[in-house]
Amino acid sequence: MNIKTTTRFQPHALTLAISLALTGTSLSLQAEEAQPAADAKVEKIAVLGTRVSNRTATESAVPVDIISAESLNRGGFNELGQSLQATVPSFNFSRTQVSDGSDLFRPATLRGLQPDQTLVLINGKRRHNQAIFGLNGTVGAGAAGTDMNAIPMIALKDVQVLRDGAAAQYGSDAIAGVINLSLKDSTDETSGFIQGGGTGEGDGDTFSLGLNTGFDIGDDGGFINLSMEYRDADGTNRAQRDIGGSSTTPPGTLSDEVRWGQGNAESKFKSMFYNAMLPVGDYELYSFGGYSNRTALGNGFFRNFDEAAKNVQQLYPDGFLPRIFNEAQDTSFAAGLRGDISDDWQFDLSGVYGQNKYDFDSRNSINASYAAEYLFNNPDATDADILANVGPTSGYSGGFRFDQTTLNADVSGLVEMGRNEPLYVSFGAEYRKENYEIVAGEQASYACGLSNADSSFPSVIDPNVYAGCGFQAYPGLRPDAAGSADRHSYAFYLDLETQLTDDWMVGTAVRFEDFSDAGNDLVGKLSSRYQVTDDFALRGAISSGFRAPSLQQSAYTAYTTNLNDDGTLSPSFTATAGSPFPSALGVDSLKLESSKNYSLGFVFNATDDISVTLDAYKVEIKDRITLGSLLSADDVAFSPQAVAALQATGADQANYFSNSVNSTTQGVDLIVTYGTEVYDGDFHATLAGNLNKTKIDGVNAPEGIPESVALDNEQRSFLTDGQPKQRATLTLDYSKNDWRGLVRANYFGETNVTYFGHKHIGLPQELSPTGSFRDTSVVEAAVLVDVALEYQFSDSLGFSVGINNIFDVTPDELGEDEVLDFISNKAFKYPVRALPYGFDGMTYSAKMTFSF
Repeated sequence: MNIKTTTRFQPHALTLAISLALTGTSLSLQAEEAQPAADAKVEKIAVLGTRVSNRTATESAVPVDIISAESLNRGGFNELGQSLQATVPSFNFSRTQVSDGSDLFRPATLRGLQPDQTLVLINGKRRHNQAIFGLNGTVGAGAAGTDMNAIPMIALKDVQVLRDGAAAQYGSDAIAGVINLSLKDSTDETSGFIQGGGTGEGDGDTFSLGLNTGFDIGDDGGFINLSMEYRDADGTNRAQRDIGGSSTTPPGTLSDEVRWGQGNAESKFKSMFYNAMLPVGDYELYSFGGYSNRTALGNGFFRNFDEAAKNVQQLYPDGFLPRIFNEAQDTSFAAGLRGDISDDWQFDLSGVYGQNKYDFDSRNSINASYAAEYLFNNPDATDADILANVGPTSGYSGGFRFDQTTLNADVSGLVEMGRNEPLYVSFGAEYRKENYEIVAGEQASYACGLSNADSSFPSVIDPNVYAGCGFQAYPGLRPDAAGSADRHSYAFYLDLETQLTDDWMVGTAVRFEDFSDAGNDLVGKLSSRYQVTDDFALRGAISSGFRAPSLQQSAYTAYTTNLNDDGTLSPSFTATAGSPFPSALGVDSLKLESSKNYSLGFVFNATDDISVTLDAYKVEIKDRITLGSLLSADDVAFSPQAVAALQATGADQANYFSNSVNSTTQGVDLIVTYGTEVYDGDFHATLAGNLNKTKIDGVNAPEGIPESVALDNEQRSFLTDGQPKQRATLTLDYSKNDWRGLVRANYFGETNVTYFGHKHIGLPQELSPTGSFRDTSVVEAAVLVDVALEYQFSDSLGFSVGINNIFDVTPDELGEDEVLDFISNKAFKYPVRALPYGFDGMTYSAKMTFSF
């Protein structure tokens, strides 16, 4: 096998961020070994080992985790997000159930911040965001981050996680940090895997396979590396029999079978990626990109047989479980030219295009207003007549599109200053164009009756209740919500770094960026590292940053189904910034988020076998953008203009985006690694932990608007308590000859949100069998233990088995004093929000790897 490294164009990087952004080359053990001794004076991010226990680049001024592809693939996980969560404690990958779109994407966050406050790169180039975001009652609500699971793990050489604010180097979004995904560049080898697995409950069977190969192009180092991955997963269901009743079973009696759905959706994943480079004279022409397609069949809440607004009993006499078919398509392409300007200066010119499409189809559903209109016009209709005119039970509900084009021109080099160490300089410019589109669903998905009337009709079940308009579970996107928006931005940056003395490194960066729709900002960063002794060094950074509101936030509008305060479902509307409803409440537009980052830490090599890094951080963010909670006419009764604007939408409640919050997040990251020889084998241990806390410093409520309107308890709880405040992993890895074993303990701290608690849904306390309902929904702290065993039959064939969560740990089951237990008619077994480790319990897998 050949590992492709660029030895002619050495990345004279100022920090990890600049080295990745300017060169687009990945940093690995092999690349580090290929560096010539003459370049030893250039600060590099050194990979001390290929195992997780030695992943931290201890010579950088800011904390960096480098996770090899081998480590990512050892845990038996199929998704990149899950693998990163198991190896990087400051990375969270929360699960959400029964929430529009959550069946395919999950919020990936760093340091307890939002998904869109972490920048993701591929080969050092900006990756596009997803077209959709989580809605109310979810971790990361309103934040369109990067879809980590659109990228096949078999295509990755390694992943670097920069745990520090880096907006001065990269621009918007890099408030919490940066994640860079390096694609494989090997040739003359074909490798792959076949993997199968399931859960301890006997469901969730998963089959996956991957293939990677590479070829030399010419004799001057050109190459192309190709990856393919396929995955087919059955769904899981932890719901129980319910007491909602049916045509033959009175309410209050357990159903004969499980009718609700609570678990992972049935899903499929197909993906192809490539990475290539071709020498062109004295330069290098490079390109990379890929395509992925994922589908998932999820569900909403079960619709009871006697819910007049939602059901037509002639079609569903016992009620029905509406299904939502999700499809995400992701396309990306990058090309660039890089090379030497002189012995000391290099350039990199590049262009990157990325697009994300997300579509929804409703299945096993109904638009109850179709039958209602027919009966209204034909009052003597028989049951057979009503059934014949009930309308479609499936159809296209709409979709979202986002694409991004990024052009970069980067130059890096050095300036001799008459000292032992030169001044390393990087500068460049960026132009970015973004487009966002909302696609309307078919008429049956949103209409009021076949005639698409302005109002609904008395329901078939109860003439005193009006039938709901649109498909159940995911009402279609209306034509008046469809539309498109675009914007552009440009940026300039300068980055400097030098060794003031042999022991003292100092770096600084400044960046100016201007957005056509949100204004501009000038931000900077100062970082430093001081080698106190041969074994002990201090490091730290101070920076300012920003994040522009995404088009998904500024242009999003849609009708959805959400919970009322009494636990019932009703149509809801999200209004665009500057439209009549938010304007009546003092919000005319969105502006930039601004941040200040502080970090201070040390690196200590206690012995040849033990190393310790400890980094404390503080992130202050002003004007954080949040998706507000749904407001009814009663909630905004103080503003007649807002009431009128809400009524004009035709929805019972509405929300909007605003720069509502100032917050401070602070914490500590700890990594301790140990490696030694035990019984003629290699033993490695890593303890990695994160303590993290977010507090609300202030609420930016417009004059005359109550703070509870700008930021209510549900939003507060997700921002401050929706993600674990404590995370830790202890990994023990032992290998000898052809055997290798791993044991990993993952600790997740508690989450505690008001959503689905009594503070969210104020049911009368006497409805609880215990006399009162719990105020909040809690997912308890837990330790999940994973084990894996590998055997290498030969250089080209290996086999591994693994059990994740071997002790079958799940959140505590819902009690009779839980609101969610009551409104689901006892069907839901576990909480469905703020789930850091899910509720599937124990899973197992077997994997065959091969290479030739």
